[in-house]
Amino acid sequence: MTKILFADDNENTLNLMGQAAKLLGYQAVLAKNGLDALSLIRQNKPNLIFLDLMLPDLDGISLLKKIKEDPEIQAIPVVILSAGATLDDAALCRNNGAVEYILKPVPIQVLQDTIQKYATISY
Repeated sequence: MTKILFADDNENTLNLMGQAAKLLGYQAVLAKNGLDALSLIRQNKPNLIFLDLMLPDLDGISLLKKIKEDPEIQAIPVVILSAGATLDDAALCRNNGAVEYILKPVPIQVLQDTIQKYATISY
């Protein structure tokens, strides 16, 4: 089964994303902060990762860099989610290896399309 990891410090957002993924037929792995997310990514090797830009312990950009530096998990596509966007944030995320930068709240159709686009490979 396709595994999707979601990392967000807002519990409501995290639960909504997880429930949406389950409704779409995917296994959701949930993390409330950057350090837990990194550990869960290494343990679960998800097919796709959604990271909030503003995470406690380890922010989204720092976590993205750690993922891309680790040969075991660097090929997993990472999508950055943000409640507030700037062109600089989007460029910084893409320059550090994110495949997408999406504004929250994420409509379920955008979530489904993004998962179908990037979660096709097992790692």
